[in-house]
Amino acid sequence: MVYLDFALVLTVLSLFSIIVMGLRVAQYRSMGRELIKSLEDVLYEGAHHQLEWPDLPERSSALTELRLRVQSAVVALREEREKTVQEQSKLSGILGHILSGVMMLDRAGRIVFVNPAMETLFGLPAENWIGRWHWETAYPYEVAALVDESLSLGTTQKREVTVHKPHDLTLEVHVTPILHSTGGVAGAVLLLHDVTEWRRLESMRSDFVANVSHELRTPITALKGFAETLLDGALDDPKVAREFLEIIRAEADRITRLVNDLLDLSKIEAKQVPLHMEDVSLREMFARVTQVFIADAKQEGVTIQSELPIPDVRVYADIDRLQQVLVNLVSNALQFTPRGGQITLSAEAVHDRMVVRVRDTGAGIPAQDLGRVFERFYRVDKARSRRSGGTGLGLAIVKHIVEAHGGRVGVSSEFGQGSEFFFDLPTSQETTPL
Repeated sequence: MVYLDFALVLTVLSLFSIIVMGLRVAQYRSMGRELIKSLEDVLYEGAHHQLEWPDLPERSSALTELRLRVQSAVVALREEREKTVQEQSKLSGILGHILSGVMMLDRAGRIVFVNPAMETLFGLPAENWIGRWHWETAYPYEVAALVDESLSLGTTQKREVTVHKPHDLTLEVHVTPILHSTGGVAGAVLLLHDVTEWRRLESMRSDFVANVSHELRTPITALKGFAETLLDGALDDPKVAREFLEIIRAEADRITRLVNDLLDLSKIEAKQVPLHMEDVSLREMFARVTQVFIADAKQEGVTIQSELPIPDVRVYADIDRLQQVLVNLVSNALQFTPRGGQITLSAEAVHDRMVVRVRDTGAGIPAQDLGRVFERFYRVDKARSRRSGGTGLGLAIVKHIVEAHGGRVGVSSEFGQGSEFFFDLPTSQETTPL
Protein backbone atom coordinates (compact mmCIF):
# COMPACT_ATOMS: atom_id res chain seq x y z
CA MET A 1 0.00 0.00 0.00
CA VAL A 2 2.87 2.33 0.87
CA TYR A 3 4.56 1.52 -2.39
CA LEU A 4 1.35 2.31 -4.30
CA ASP A 5 1.01 5.68 -2.56
CA PHE A 6 4.64 6.51 -3.27
CA ALA A 7 4.21 5.60 -6.95
CA LEU A 8 1.10 7.75 -7.19
CA VAL A 9 2.97 10.74 -5.73
CA LEU A 10 5.82 10.28 -8.20
CA THR A 11 3.35 10.11 -11.06
CA VAL A 12 1.59 13.29 -9.97
CA LEU A 13 4.92 15.11 -9.56
CA SER A 14 6.05 13.99 -12.99
CA LEU A 15 2.80 15.18 -14.59
CA PHE A 16 3.13 18.52 -12.80
CA SER A 17 6.72 18.95 -14.03
CA ILE A 18 5.68 18.13 -17.57
CA ILE A 19 2.84 20.65 -17.38
CA VAL A 20 5.16 23.38 -15.98
CA MET A 21 7.77 22.72 -18.66
CA GLY A 22 5.11 22.79 -21.35
CA LEU A 23 3.81 26.10 -20.11
CA ARG A 24 7.37 27.56 -20.02
CA VAL A 25 8.09 26.37 -23.59
CA ALA A 26 4.77 27.78 -24.76
CA GLN A 27 5.60 31.10 -23.09
CA TYR A 28 9.01 31.22 -24.78
CA ARG A 29 7.46 30.34 -28.11
CA SER A 30 4.87 33.08 -27.67
CA MET A 31 7.54 35.63 -26.79
CA GLY A 32 9.65 34.46 -29.75
CA ARG A 33 6.66 34.92 -32.05
CA GLU A 34 6.14 38.41 -30.64
CA LEU A 35 9.80 39.25 -31.27
CA ILE A 36 9.55 38.00 -34.85
CA LYS A 37 6.30 39.90 -35.39
CA SER A 38 7.90 43.13 -34.08
CA LEU A 39 10.81 42.70 -36.52
CA GLU A 40 8.39 42.01 -39.38
CA ASP A 41 6.53 45.22 -38.52
CA VAL A 42 9.76 47.17 -38.90
CA LEU A 43 10.57 45.54 -42.21
CA TYR A 44 7.11 45.99 -43.71
CA GLU A 45 5.86 49.21 -42.10
CA GLY A 46 9.02 51.30 -42.42
CA ALA A 47 11.98 52.54 -40.47
CA HIS A 48 9.92 54.88 -38.32
CA HIS A 49 7.84 52.06 -36.79
CA GLN A 50 8.29 51.89 -32.98
CA LEU A 51 8.93 48.38 -31.65
CA GLU A 52 6.86 47.08 -28.69
CA TRP A 53 9.03 44.47 -26.99
CA PRO A 54 7.38 41.71 -24.88
CA ASP A 55 8.30 41.41 -21.20
CA LEU A 56 10.85 38.64 -20.72
CA PRO A 57 11.48 36.63 -17.53
CA GLU A 58 14.72 37.40 -15.77
CA ARG A 59 16.17 33.96 -16.47
CA SER A 60 15.37 33.96 -20.23
CA SER A 61 18.93 34.96 -21.12
CA ALA A 62 18.75 33.47 -24.64
CA LEU A 63 15.68 35.49 -25.57
CA THR A 64 17.13 38.60 -23.95
CA GLU A 65 20.27 38.24 -26.06
CA LEU A 66 18.09 37.70 -29.14
CA ARG A 67 16.12 40.85 -28.32
CA LEU A 68 19.31 42.90 -27.98
CA ARG A 69 20.59 41.62 -31.29
CA VAL A 70 17.29 42.36 -33.00
CA GLN A 71 17.30 45.86 -31.47
CA SER A 72 20.81 46.48 -32.84
CA ALA A 73 19.81 45.16 -36.24
CA VAL A 74 16.72 47.38 -36.31
CA VAL A 75 18.73 50.49 -35.38
CA ALA A 76 21.27 49.71 -38.12
CA LEU A 77 18.43 49.06 -40.58
CA ARG A 78 16.81 52.38 -39.72
CA GLU A 79 20.08 54.26 -40.18
CA GLU A 80 20.78 52.63 -43.54
CA ARG A 81 17.22 53.23 -44.70
CA GLU A 82 17.44 56.91 -43.72
CA LYS A 83 20.73 57.28 -45.57
CA THR A 84 19.19 55.68 -48.66
CA VAL A 85 16.16 57.99 -48.54
CA GLN A 86 18.43 61.04 -48.17
CA GLU A 87 20.62 59.97 -51.09
CA GLN A 88 17.58 59.33 -53.26
CA SER A 89 16.20 62.77 -52.35
CA LYS A 90 19.51 64.44 -53.22
CA LEU A 91 19.73 62.57 -56.53
CA SER A 92 16.15 63.45 -57.46
CA GLY A 93 16.76 67.10 -56.61
CA ILE A 94 19.91 67.25 -58.72
CA LEU A 95 18.46 65.44 -61.73
CA GLY A 96 15.26 67.48 -61.51
CA HIS A 97 17.15 70.74 -61.96
CA ILE A 98 19.61 69.63 -64.65
CA LEU A 99 18.82 71.39 -67.93
CA SER A 100 19.98 68.39 -69.97
CA GLY A 101 17.66 65.44 -70.51
CA VAL A 102 18.51 62.43 -68.32
CA MET A 103 17.20 58.87 -68.77
CA MET A 104 18.13 55.78 -66.74
CA LEU A 105 17.68 52.27 -68.16
CA ASP A 106 17.98 48.77 -66.75
CA ARG A 107 20.10 45.98 -68.22
CA ALA A 108 17.34 44.90 -70.60
CA GLY A 109 16.86 48.42 -71.98
CA ARG A 110 13.67 49.36 -70.17
CA ILE A 111 13.31 52.96 -68.96
CA VAL A 112 13.26 53.33 -65.18
CA PHE A 113 13.64 57.11 -64.81
CA VAL A 114 13.42 60.35 -66.84
CA ASN A 115 13.93 63.88 -65.52
CA PRO A 116 11.70 66.90 -66.32
CA ALA A 117 14.16 68.20 -68.95
CA MET A 118 13.75 64.97 -70.94
CA GLU A 119 9.96 65.37 -70.78
CA THR A 120 10.28 68.94 -72.06
CA LEU A 121 12.63 68.02 -74.92
CA PHE A 122 10.16 65.59 -76.46
CA GLY A 123 6.88 66.92 -75.07
CA LEU A 124 5.94 63.66 -73.32
CA PRO A 125 5.11 63.18 -69.59
CA ALA A 126 7.09 60.69 -67.48
CA GLU A 127 4.28 58.11 -67.45
CA ASN A 128 4.70 57.74 -71.23
CA TRP A 129 8.32 56.66 -70.68
CA ILE A 130 8.62 54.59 -67.51
CA GLY A 131 8.55 50.82 -68.06
CA ARG A 132 8.77 51.02 -71.86
CA TRP A 133 11.56 49.74 -74.07
CA HIS A 134 13.83 52.65 -74.93
CA TRP A 135 13.47 52.14 -78.70
CA GLU A 136 9.72 52.72 -78.41
CA THR A 137 10.22 56.34 -77.38
CA ALA A 138 10.30 59.56 -79.38
CA TYR A 139 14.02 59.95 -79.95
CA PRO A 140 15.53 58.93 -83.33
CA TYR A 141 17.13 55.66 -84.38
CA GLU A 142 20.67 57.01 -83.96
CA VAL A 143 20.09 57.51 -80.21
CA ALA A 144 18.54 54.04 -79.78
CA ALA A 145 21.53 52.49 -81.57
CA LEU A 146 23.97 54.24 -79.22
CA VAL A 147 22.05 53.00 -76.16
CA ASP A 148 22.03 49.41 -77.45
CA GLU A 149 25.76 49.60 -78.18
CA SER A 150 26.53 50.91 -74.70
CA LEU A 151 24.42 48.18 -73.02
CA SER A 152 25.89 45.37 -75.10
CA LEU A 153 29.56 46.45 -75.04
CA GLY A 154 29.67 48.29 -71.70
CA THR A 155 31.35 51.31 -73.30
CA THR A 156 30.57 55.02 -73.29
CA GLN A 157 29.04 56.36 -76.53
CA LYS A 158 28.89 59.95 -77.79
CA ARG A 159 27.46 61.55 -80.92
CA GLU A 160 25.61 64.63 -82.15
CA VAL A 161 22.24 63.98 -83.79
CA THR A 162 19.40 66.04 -85.24
CA VAL A 163 15.80 65.54 -84.13
CA HIS A 164 12.86 66.83 -86.17
CA LYS A 165 10.01 66.02 -83.77
CA PRO A 166 8.36 67.75 -81.95
CA HIS A 167 10.59 70.45 -83.49
CA ASP A 168 14.07 70.72 -85.00
CA LEU A 169 16.75 70.14 -82.36
CA THR A 170 20.47 69.45 -82.42
CA LEU A 171 21.33 67.12 -79.53
CA GLU A 172 24.66 66.01 -78.13
CA VAL A 173 24.13 62.42 -76.96
CA HIS A 174 26.13 60.76 -74.14
CA VAL A 175 25.43 57.15 -73.09
CA THR A 176 27.34 55.84 -70.06
CA PRO A 177 27.00 52.21 -68.87
CA ILE A 178 26.33 51.41 -65.19
CA LEU A 179 28.62 48.56 -64.14
CA HIS A 180 28.38 45.94 -61.38
CA SER A 181 31.28 45.51 -58.96
CA THR A 182 32.06 42.36 -60.97
CA GLY A 183 32.31 44.38 -64.18
CA GLY A 184 28.99 43.35 -65.72
CA VAL A 185 26.55 45.88 -67.17
CA ALA A 186 23.65 46.74 -64.82
CA GLY A 187 22.09 49.46 -66.99
CA ALA A 188 22.91 52.79 -68.61
CA VAL A 189 22.45 56.53 -68.22
CA LEU A 190 21.48 58.59 -71.29
CA LEU A 191 22.18 62.35 -71.34
CA LEU A 192 20.85 64.63 -74.08
CA HIS A 193 22.31 68.15 -74.28
CA ASP A 194 20.38 70.62 -76.43
CA VAL A 195 23.09 72.41 -78.45
CA THR A 196 20.72 73.89 -81.05
CA GLU A 197 21.38 77.48 -80.01
CA TRP A 198 25.14 76.94 -79.84
CA ARG A 199 25.23 75.55 -83.36
CA ARG A 200 23.03 78.39 -84.61
CA LEU A 201 25.41 80.96 -83.10
CA GLU A 202 28.40 79.17 -84.57
CA SER A 203 26.74 79.22 -87.97
CA MET A 204 25.95 82.93 -87.59
CA ARG A 205 29.54 83.66 -86.61
CA SER A 206 30.85 81.71 -89.58
CA ASP A 207 28.42 83.45 -91.93
CA PHE A 208 29.36 86.82 -90.44
CA VAL A 209 33.07 86.28 -91.10
CA ALA A 210 32.35 85.08 -94.64
CA ASN A 211 30.04 88.05 -95.34
CA VAL A 212 32.48 90.63 -93.97
CA SER A 213 35.27 89.11 -96.04
CA HIS A 214 33.09 89.21 -99.15
CA GLU A 215 31.89 92.75 -98.53
CA LEU A 216 35.45 94.01 -98.07
CA ARG A 217 36.90 92.00 -100.95
CA THR A 218 34.70 93.66 -103.57
CA PRO A 219 35.67 97.32 -102.94
CA ILE A 220 39.29 96.42 -102.20
CA THR A 221 39.52 94.59 -105.53
CA ALA A 222 38.07 97.66 -107.27
CA LEU A 223 40.53 99.97 -105.50
CA LYS A 224 43.46 97.79 -106.48
CA GLY A 225 42.32 97.45 -110.08
CA PHE A 226 41.77 101.16 -110.71
CA ALA A 227 45.01 102.11 -108.94
CA GLU A 228 46.96 99.71 -111.16
CA THR A 229 45.24 101.09 -114.24
CA LEU A 230 46.23 104.63 -113.28
CA LEU A 231 49.80 103.56 -112.69
CA ASP A 232 49.88 101.84 -116.08
CA GLY A 233 49.31 105.16 -117.87
CA ALA A 234 45.73 106.26 -117.30
CA LEU A 235 47.05 109.21 -115.33
CA ASP A 236 48.11 110.79 -118.63
CA ASP A 237 44.44 111.15 -119.63
CA PRO A 238 42.92 113.71 -117.20
CA LYS A 239 39.33 112.72 -117.99
CA VAL A 240 39.91 108.99 -117.44
CA ALA A 241 42.06 109.69 -114.40
CA ARG A 242 39.36 111.80 -112.80
CA GLU A 243 36.70 109.16 -113.51
CA PHE A 244 38.84 106.46 -111.93
CA LEU A 245 39.62 108.62 -108.91
CA GLU A 246 35.89 109.24 -108.37
CA ILE A 247 35.32 105.47 -108.38
CA ILE A 248 38.19 104.96 -105.94
CA ARG A 249 36.70 107.58 -103.62
CA ALA A 250 33.23 105.97 -103.83
CA GLU A 251 34.67 102.55 -102.98
CA ALA A 252 36.67 104.03 -100.11
CA ASP A 253 33.46 105.66 -98.80
CA ARG A 254 31.73 102.29 -99.06
CA ILE A 255 34.44 100.62 -96.96
CA THR A 256 34.18 103.45 -94.42
CA ARG A 257 30.39 102.99 -94.16
CA LEU A 258 30.80 99.24 -93.75
CA VAL A 259 33.40 99.62 -90.99
CA ASN A 260 31.32 102.26 -89.21
CA ASP A 261 28.20 100.11 -89.40
CA LEU A 262 30.12 97.11 -88.06
CA LEU A 263 31.44 99.16 -85.15
CA ASP A 264 27.97 100.57 -84.44
CA LEU A 265 26.37 97.15 -84.52
CA SER A 266 29.07 95.64 -82.32
CA LYS A 267 28.69 98.38 -79.70
CA ILE A 268 24.89 98.21 -79.72
CA GLU A 269 24.85 94.41 -79.39
CA ALA A 270 27.34 94.63 -76.51
CA LYS A 271 25.19 97.34 -74.88
CA GLN A 272 28.14 99.72 -74.92
CA VAL A 273 26.15 102.60 -76.40
CA PRO A 274 24.45 104.64 -73.63
CA LEU A 275 20.97 105.91 -74.46
CA HIS A 276 20.23 109.54 -73.56
CA MET A 277 16.48 109.30 -73.13
CA GLU A 278 14.30 112.38 -73.55
CA ASP A 279 10.95 113.49 -74.93
CA VAL A 280 11.19 113.65 -78.73
CA SER A 281 8.69 115.26 -81.09
CA LEU A 282 7.93 112.87 -83.94
CA ARG A 283 6.75 115.78 -86.11
CA GLU A 284 10.15 117.44 -85.82
CA MET A 285 11.93 114.11 -86.27
CA PHE A 286 9.95 113.29 -89.43
CA ALA A 287 10.74 116.73 -90.85
CA ARG A 288 14.45 116.30 -90.11
CA VAL A 289 14.66 112.85 -91.75
CA THR A 290 12.69 114.04 -94.79
CA GLN A 291 15.15 116.90 -95.21
CA VAL A 292 18.06 114.44 -95.24
CA PHE A 293 16.62 112.61 -98.25
CA ILE A 294 14.92 115.44 -100.12
CA ALA A 295 17.66 115.69 -102.77
CA ASP A 296 17.99 111.92 -103.32
CA ALA A 297 14.20 111.49 -103.41
CA LYS A 298 13.84 114.23 -106.00
CA GLN A 299 16.55 112.67 -108.12
CA GLU A 300 14.85 109.24 -107.94
CA GLY A 301 11.40 110.73 -108.59
CA VAL A 302 10.03 109.52 -105.22
CA THR A 303 7.81 111.50 -102.83
CA ILE A 304 8.37 111.42 -99.05
CA GLN A 305 5.49 112.50 -96.80
CA SER A 306 4.43 112.19 -93.17
CA GLU A 307 1.08 111.52 -91.52
CA LEU A 308 0.40 112.28 -87.86
CA PRO A 309 -3.08 112.00 -86.30
CA ILE A 310 -2.54 114.81 -83.78
CA PRO A 311 -0.52 118.06 -83.81
CA ASP A 312 2.26 116.93 -81.48
CA VAL A 313 3.16 113.24 -81.04
CA ARG A 314 6.04 112.69 -78.65
CA VAL A 315 7.96 109.58 -77.67
CA TYR A 316 10.51 108.81 -74.98
CA ALA A 317 13.75 107.92 -76.79
CA ASP A 318 17.36 108.77 -77.60
CA ILE A 319 16.98 111.44 -80.28
CA ASP A 320 20.17 110.54 -82.20
CA ARG A 321 19.46 106.80 -82.21
CA LEU A 322 15.83 107.38 -83.21
CA GLN A 323 17.02 109.47 -86.15
CA GLN A 324 19.43 106.66 -87.10
CA VAL A 325 16.54 104.16 -87.11
CA LEU A 326 14.35 106.35 -89.34
CA VAL A 327 17.25 107.23 -91.67
CA ASN A 328 18.03 103.53 -92.17
CA LEU A 329 14.39 102.66 -92.83
CA VAL A 330 13.81 105.53 -95.28
CA SER A 331 17.11 104.77 -97.03
CA ASN A 332 16.05 101.15 -97.40
CA ALA A 333 12.64 102.18 -98.76
CA LEU A 334 14.24 104.60 -101.23
CA GLN A 335 16.41 101.82 -102.66
CA PHE A 336 13.42 99.69 -103.61
CA THR A 337 10.78 102.28 -104.55
CA PRO A 338 10.55 102.97 -108.32
CA ARG A 339 10.18 106.39 -109.91
CA GLY A 340 6.77 107.86 -109.21
CA GLY A 341 6.51 105.92 -105.93
CA GLN A 342 5.83 107.22 -102.45
CA ILE A 343 7.30 106.79 -98.95
CA THR A 344 5.08 107.60 -95.96
CA LEU A 345 6.12 108.13 -92.35
CA SER A 346 3.29 107.76 -89.82
CA ALA A 347 2.60 107.05 -86.15
CA GLU A 348 -0.33 105.90 -84.03
CA ALA A 349 -0.88 105.36 -80.32
CA VAL A 350 -1.53 101.77 -79.22
CA HIS A 351 -2.24 101.62 -75.48
CA ASP A 352 0.82 103.20 -73.80
CA ARG A 353 3.07 102.72 -76.84
CA MET A 354 3.58 104.72 -80.03
CA VAL A 355 3.87 102.63 -83.20
CA VAL A 356 5.96 104.31 -85.91
CA ARG A 357 5.59 103.11 -89.51
CA VAL A 358 7.62 103.62 -92.70
CA ARG A 359 5.57 102.50 -95.71
CA ASP A 360 6.65 102.43 -99.36
CA THR A 361 5.08 101.55 -102.71
CA GLY A 362 8.09 99.58 -103.92
CA ALA A 363 8.63 96.04 -105.13
CA GLY A 364 7.75 94.41 -101.84
CA ILE A 365 9.45 91.47 -100.15
CA PRO A 366 8.85 87.79 -101.01
CA ALA A 367 7.21 85.83 -98.20
CA GLN A 368 10.20 83.51 -97.79
CA ASP A 369 12.47 86.51 -97.08
CA LEU A 370 10.31 88.31 -94.50
CA GLY A 371 11.74 86.42 -91.53
CA ARG A 372 15.34 87.20 -92.46
CA VAL A 373 15.39 90.87 -93.46
CA PHE A 374 16.74 91.94 -90.06
CA GLU A 375 19.72 89.56 -90.24
CA ARG A 376 23.18 90.97 -90.78
CA PHE A 377 24.18 91.18 -94.46
CA TYR A 378 20.91 89.68 -95.63
CA ARG A 379 19.69 91.28 -98.85
CA VAL A 380 16.50 90.58 -100.78
CA ASP A 381 17.92 92.13 -103.98
CA LYS A 382 21.69 91.87 -103.60
CA ALA A 383 22.61 93.60 -106.87
CA ARG A 384 20.42 96.66 -106.26
CA SER A 385 21.56 97.01 -102.66
CA ARG A 386 25.24 97.01 -103.62
CA ARG A 387 24.70 99.46 -106.47
CA SER A 388 23.10 101.86 -104.00
CA GLY A 389 26.07 101.55 -101.63
CA GLY A 390 24.21 99.60 -98.94
CA THR A 391 26.22 97.57 -96.43
CA GLY A 392 23.54 95.02 -95.57
CA LEU A 393 23.66 96.05 -91.90
CA GLY A 394 21.10 98.86 -91.79
CA LEU A 395 18.08 96.79 -90.76
CA ALA A 396 20.11 94.78 -88.23
CA ILE A 397 21.13 98.08 -86.61
CA VAL A 398 17.48 99.21 -86.61
CA LYS A 399 16.43 96.03 -84.81
CA HIS A 400 19.05 96.33 -82.06
CA ILE A 401 18.45 100.04 -81.45
CA VAL A 402 14.69 99.52 -81.11
CA GLU A 403 15.21 96.55 -78.77
CA ALA A 404 17.62 98.66 -76.69
CA HIS A 405 14.67 101.06 -76.20
CA GLY A 406 12.52 98.16 -75.00
CA GLY A 407 10.54 98.07 -78.25
CA ARG A 408 9.88 95.60 -81.04
CA VAL A 409 10.41 95.89 -84.77
CA GLY A 410 8.61 94.13 -87.59
CA VAL A 411 7.72 94.17 -91.27
CA SER A 412 4.68 93.37 -93.36
CA SER A 413 4.78 93.12 -97.13
CA GLU A 414 3.13 91.66 -100.18
CA PHE A 415 5.43 91.03 -103.10
CA GLY A 416 4.82 93.64 -105.79
CA GLN A 417 2.66 95.80 -103.48
CA GLY A 418 5.25 97.56 -101.29
CA SER A 419 6.41 97.08 -97.72
CA GLU A 420 5.75 98.54 -94.28
CA PHE A 421 8.37 98.53 -91.51
CA PHE A 422 7.17 99.39 -88.02
CA PHE A 423 8.47 99.66 -84.47
CA ASP A 424 7.08 100.79 -81.13
CA LEU A 425 8.44 103.13 -78.44
CA PRO A 426 7.21 104.38 -75.05
CA THR A 427 4.79 107.30 -75.32
CA SER A 428 5.92 110.58 -73.73
CA GLN A 429 3.69 111.99 -70.99
CA GLU A 430 3.65 115.28 -72.90
CA THR A 431 1.86 113.87 -75.97
CA THR A 432 -1.25 115.91 -76.75
CA PRO A 433 -4.32 113.67 -76.27
CA LEU A 434 -6.55 112.85 -79.21
